[in-house]
Amino acid sequence: MALGADVTDLLVLSHGWLDDPPRAQILYSGLTAAIAQAGGAPPGLAVLGILWPAKRFDAEPEVEAAAVAAGAGDPSGRAAESFVTRIRHRVGGEIERLPVSAEYANPGDHQAAFFGLEPRTLLERFGSLEDGISAVMNLATYYEMKARAGAVGKGLVPVLAAVRAARPEVRLHLAGHSFGARVMASALTNCQPFPVSSMTLIQGAFSQFGFAKQWDGVHDGLFRPGLFGGRLKGPVVVTYSHHDEMVGIPYELASRLAGDQPDTTGMVRDSDVRDEFGAIGRHGALSSPESVWGRMLPVEGAGYAFPAGAISNLDSAEFVSSHFHVMTPEMGKVLVAAMAVREAPE
Repeated sequence: MALGADVTDLLVLSHGWLDDPPRAQILYSGLTAAIAQAGGAPPGLAVLGILWPAKRFDAEPEVEAAAVAAGAGDPSGRAAESFVTRIRHRVGGEIERLPVSAEYANPGDHQAAFFGLEPRTLLERFGSLEDGISAVMNLATYYEMKARAGAVGKGLVPVLAAVRAARPEVRLHLAGHSFGARVMASALTNCQPFPVSSMTLIQGAFSQFGFAKQWDGVHDGLFRPGLFGGRLKGPVVVTYSHHDEMVGIPYELASRLAGDQPDTTGMVRDSDVRDEFGAIGRHGALSSPESVWGRMLPVEGAGYAFPAGAISNLDSAEFVSSHFHVMTPEMGKVLVAAMAVREAPE
């Protein structure tokens, strides 16, 4: 990728779950416009939006067939069980082709339980048969996209390395929405010292313990290594909102696999967490000693002072009313402030 001689900063954006190329372009155009509305962006800023296959597979005919069989009276439950088996086989085949972290690295999503339970038992965990069919589809899509987003992040590393090698003076900034946040966290974790000047995770769809230090008393979060080793010189900024129901769905469903109830509180701190379930886009980065806490600010008035090397968690509920309501001047202000932080000295 060739950059103009006047480029001083490169912002790399990633879309997330269910975004096809047209929707991704809407997101990228919207966030770029939001940055312009907020003002104060580096005059030499260039924006690169990546595209990756984030649409769920089409299984509507199978869902319909399973529902019809159930409605027609299928006392054996074989049709519904066959549906579960087919869906798990299809998703499992893709997951097996991609690198998957150990089960403990993704607390709360219970992927092993999803693939290990007997089909009928799995369906029964979600109440009615119709609810079970819907839950199987949602979780299957979540597990598939989780694995794919991690792989895309690793695939982004050579691109970032090439930019750094060609233009070492250009400051690199990463930002991702939804599963795009997982893409960027994976890229940062798997890269060599670049460094990256900032990373902004917008309503991220991965565990609240992704950056944790010994979240269970033993294991660190999957993406914690990205904070060290010269990979990151500036801030990590996380936006989270209790209005964002979409990032909570897979964890709420997975909690039922374990027979537990997820934490559904609003603004939280580590001491408020009652269980392992929750997305970083719902609760912020928990159990991380690098975390600091604040709120998203209006465009006018005081600005941010994000500390380099820390994770700044912003309660964004006042301005983020849903998972996709992020293309706003307030979010532009967050991105500009993250990019403005100068790297911590060696």
